[in-house]
Amino acid sequence: MKQFILLLLGLMLLQPATQVFAKDELPFHFTGVTAIQLPAAQLEAAEKTRTAGVIDKDKNTLTFSQNEIQLIVRTGPEDDMLSYRIQGLRNPTIVVPEMTTLKVLFVNVDDDMYHDFRVGEVNPPFAAQPDISKTAGSDQLKPQENDVFNAQEFSFHLHAKSTFHYFCSVEQHAKNGMWGTLVVGDAPPQNSSAMNNKTAIPTMNPHDMMNMPGMKMPHQMASSVDLSVPMSREGSGTSWMPDSSPIYAKMKMKGSDMWMLHGMIFPRYTDTGSDRDVAADGKGSGSRLDAPSMFMLMYSHPLNNHSQLGAHVMMSLDPLIEKGYGYPLLYQSGETYGGAALHDRQHPHDLFDELSVTYSRKMAKDSSAYLYVGYPGEPALGPPTFVHRISAMDYPDAPIGHHWEDATHITFGVITAGYARDKWKIEGSVFNGSEPDENRYNFDSPKLNSYSARLSWNPNKNLALQISHGFLKEPESLEPGINIRRTTASLIYNKPLGPDSNWATTLVWGNNDPNHGPSSNAYLVETAYQKKRNTLYLRAERVQKSGHELVLAPSLEETLFPVNAVSVGMVHDIKHGEGVDVGLGAQLTYGNNPSALNRYYGGNNHLGFQVFLRIRPSRLN
Repeated sequence: MKQFILLLLGLMLLQPATQVFAKDELPFHFTGVTAIQLPAAQLEAAEKTRTAGVIDKDKNTLTFSQNEIQLIVRTGPEDDMLSYRIQGLRNPTIVVPEMTTLKVLFVNVDDDMYHDFRVGEVNPPFAAQPDISKTAGSDQLKPQENDVFNAQEFSFHLHAKSTFHYFCSVEQHAKNGMWGTLVVGDAPPQNSSAMNNKTAIPTMNPHDMMNMPGMKMPHQMASSVDLSVPMSREGSGTSWMPDSSPIYAKMKMKGSDMWMLHGMIFPRYTDTGSDRDVAADGKGSGSRLDAPSMFMLMYSHPLNNHSQLGAHVMMSLDPLIEKGYGYPLLYQSGETYGGAALHDRQHPHDLFDELSVTYSRKMAKDSSAYLYVGYPGEPALGPPTFVHRISAMDYPDAPIGHHWEDATHITFGVITAGYARDKWKIEGSVFNGSEPDENRYNFDSPKLNSYSARLSWNPNKNLALQISHGFLKEPESLEPGINIRRTTASLIYNKPLGPDSNWATTLVWGNNDPNHGPSSNAYLVETAYQKKRNTLYLRAERVQKSGHELVLAPSLEETLFPVNAVSVGMVHDIKHGEGVDVGLGAQLTYGNNPSALNRYYGGNNHLGFQVFLRIRPSRLN
């Protein structure tokens, strides 16, 4: 009785949900949809109110004789997510009499995929994106969170003899087996659709499974760095992203080996909007046609059920396109060209930015250890670098706080050892603290003269936090004897908002404390909201940069100047979800500096802009 009362209280909270269909075109009468959130206890109570049918396991049929039927439909379990479960049967053929009212409570118990339940005159074989114009049923329901399930209730009035199919309209789901048959009147003989209704799990192409919208990786693919965590958690180097992060990549399975390619290139025109002379050794102005880029190949090979080898190869076309003097970026600093410090320009990345191998081994069900070796590679210091963060992937520029936050992502010589247990990870690195030299095609001499440690925590699937500290020996070639202690902390929040919609936000703090000179801080917030073909993004930064960093007069070298930059932009995909996404984007950047810098920058305030294309692989999940 108590459970029944809980169910009634839940139903009292029902809210109407939207449906898109023409009622006069439906081959049955549909009453519309109400939505509810069901805790696990209420779902079990609801199961007790269902109408029991006659089960034939051999034929996988569920037959009813009543004219009013209460049906509870759940999505499948973790090891068979592309299925429905109805009274213990998988995708059964449901047989009901003529003149029947079929009341359905559809519950999405999946923890990482969207699903719906549609009924209509759509026949197998199903297209990747079935036509639902003459169907009715639920909306696409979000995955469950904290044992609270999203559900919808609706009714069909079935009058005359007919045969329909019920299915999930999320892309690729019905095509890969998430459908069954609804028969009004006499049960037909077993036909070709019966093969889909057998209790055996259908064989699926892993590539098709990876391309299902709304799907995360945890149950299908381990990280190439650590086989105990999901691929979606893998950031740059050995860093962590939120588990719910979407993945933009091409993937190929060959046996048990996984190959994955991701990256991006931004052909564009950019202008800083400042009067500062930003030339490097006489080359480059405040505007430029260029194309920042990054491409990465990932590989993993399971050795057995408890161990795995992984490898990363990351490259950039910057040496060919950007040349040694890089691209204009107001207030940026770090590295050199022509033997002089770069300022107000982003240095180019090397041709080879990562060549790394990893060995990981499970220690228990939820714990593992790994060893990562890179030449070049990325030590355990800072958040995932900007080119790998979901909140920054539509942004063509590096952050101006890059050398306070994540600049060690290209290090010629690094060894990292880590231990992960469930939501926690601790790791330490020894590495080469020097920034890459001006020759962007070579491999710098490997040194293990610096060290770092990082603690990471993913409290839930939408959050990733880290705090790290490192000692960098003489990172800048023009500053011999200057060592830096770098401390960073970051929070990354990712929230899936639908099968093709996402919101990602990153907060970063970085501190550089040199053995000579003032300690300085950098603060960053960036956010990106993506809905189907459109993405809106914002990045705001405040960085304390010394006169030495900005290449000012010698008298100002140790003075700290707070500089600020705020960028807003939008990308519209003119090609989307077809293997390669091609987006057309535009961005405005507002820069602000203290009045003491006006004679260098031509004023306090500057408005830059850029127009660009963003080309990358389409989303896997």
